[in-house]
Amino acid sequence: MSFSEIRKQDAPDATADTRGAVVLIRGKDSRKVRAAALAAEESGAIAVLVPASGEHLLHWDERAKELPKLPLKLEGVSGGLALGEGSRNEFALSDEALASLNGIPEGTTFYLETTTAPPEKSSTWNAVGKITGSDPKLRNSVILLSAHLDHLGIGPPVNGDAIYNGADDDASGTTAVLEVARVLARGPKPRRTVVFALFGSEEDGGLGSSWFEAHPPVPLANIAANLEFEMIGRRDPKYPDDSLWLSGWGRTNLGPALAAHGAKLVKDERPEEHFFMRSDNYVLAKRGVVAQTASSFGLHADYHQPSDDLAHIDFQHMRVVIASLIESVEWLVNSDFRPRWVDGGRP
Repeated sequence: MSFSEIRKQDAPDATADTRGAVVLIRGKDSRKVRAAALAAEESGAIAVLVPASGEHLLHWDERAKELPKLPLKLEGVSGGLALGEGSRNEFALSDEALASLNGIPEGTTFYLETTTAPPEKSSTWNAVGKITGSDPKLRNSVILLSAHLDHLGIGPPVNGDAIYNGADDDASGTTAVLEVARVLARGPKPRRTVVFALFGSEEDGGLGSSWFEAHPPVPLANIAANLEFEMIGRRDPKYPDDSLWLSGWGRTNLGPALAAHGAKLVKDERPEEHFFMRSDNYVLAKRGVVAQTASSFGLHADYHQPSDDLAHIDFQHMRVVIASLIESVEWLVNSDFRPRWVDGGRP
């Protein structure tokens, strides 16, 4: 395949025009590199070259024997995926490769050639439930509550442990959806229709949510709001109490409204992490649905590690935040409040 030109960046630059370019990200800070890569991809880069992380270098010889992971394709869905490594052309470079490419002038045409094997097929699944609204005037104004039920499975051993449990990411969010569903199902029917969705294969590029978006159980135009629950199993030390931050806080009117009705929701104070575009909500947000993620991920070291296990879950924190969410969601599904994008907020 042929790329038009190579460009270089040392830091995230939301103003850079990277459409159709191969972008070489330079730097030692892995979080800044990640943020720069996401910013380049969001603005249209066709591929991103990044310095290999410490974890990549630790298993470099082992990984070098593997075929590259190309972007995934979901049968029955047109276009590419929206999330994660499964959705983009991102390549990790050794120090030697990085030094070599760093000497190439910007604007150089870049070519990659490879031989591909027949595609391998696998399956994923979603779990979806629905409570039909009781109010004829509001039942077509749907609230979608979601999380993802997958994690990484078996991976490179760390201290002899190869099982990547995903207790926080995202068994904690799945628990929240199930608990809210239990409470709403046992009480009077809400005025609005409520859809509960547990998406499969979020970690592979949002496969489950992409399928949902292409084959929705209700028309997408009828979904008034999507609230995704992602990694709520620990307190975020950046905030003073048991709070959840809401990705894309300033993009819509949803967060302040939920907070005014009991939700322990606050503004996401880490915009450089691009959390808004890193979970299943982004798949629907790109189609115009007011869709955001509630989380308390505080960048803990167990992210995508075998140590993301039950022993590290703060159950008292989960109890507090889920209880606050139930109160605010009960208000939302029984109100005629209209979630909307603010000017310039829609992706």
